Amino acid sequence: MTTPAAPPDGTRTIASLVSLLAGLLRNSPVLTQGDLAALRRMDPRRPAAAFFKIEGLALDAHLPGEAARRMESEKRWAVIVLGLAHLGDLHVAEHRLGHALAAAGFSELRFARLLQADADQLADELPLLARFLAAKGIPADWSAAARLILSAGRSDEEDARRHLARDYYGALARAENA
Repeated sequence: MTTPAAPPDGTRTIASLVSLLAGLLRNSPVLTQGDLAALRRMDPRRPAAAFFKIEGLALDAHLPGEAARRMESEKRWAVIVLGLAHLGDLHVAEHRLGHALAAAGFSELRFARLLQADADQLADELPLLARFLAAKGIPADWSAAARLILSAGRSDEEDARRHLARDYYGALARAENA
C-alpha cells in the first residue's frame, strides 16, 4: 500500500488523511474483519477499540494533546472513520460528495438539514449518509464530509458548507437542465 506523501512541513491535508485512513481500512494487516465490523457498528461518541488502532497508526500526531479537545477531535474522526468503513471501496478521491449525493437522489430536504447540522447532529447524520451512498453503490470522496464535521463550530465552517452546497445544487441544476 502506498500512502500519500506528507507536505514538506510534515502536516497533512484533510484529504490526504482521509485517503490514508481509507487505505488502512482496505489493506491494513493490523485490522481484522471483526475490527472492520466493529467500526461499522460503533457509536462515534464511544469509539470502538479498532478506532484507537487507527488513531495510533495515522491520527495521533494530528490530534490535540489537551484532554477535552482531544476527546472532541476523536469523536469527529470516529465519525469520519465510521463513514469510510461503510463506504469501503466507494471512497474515491475526486468524486465530489455533493455530486454523488445529487446522483444518488439524496433529497433536498435532507441535504438542507445536513448543511444546518452542528457537530453533534453531524455525528448522527454523516454515518446515515455513508450508508445511503453505500446502499446506492455511488462512489464519493469522503473528504468533504470530513471537512464538514471538522469545521463545525470553527471559523471555516461556512466555507465547508458552501463548498458542499455548490457541488450538490450545481449537480441538481445541471441534471434538471439536461
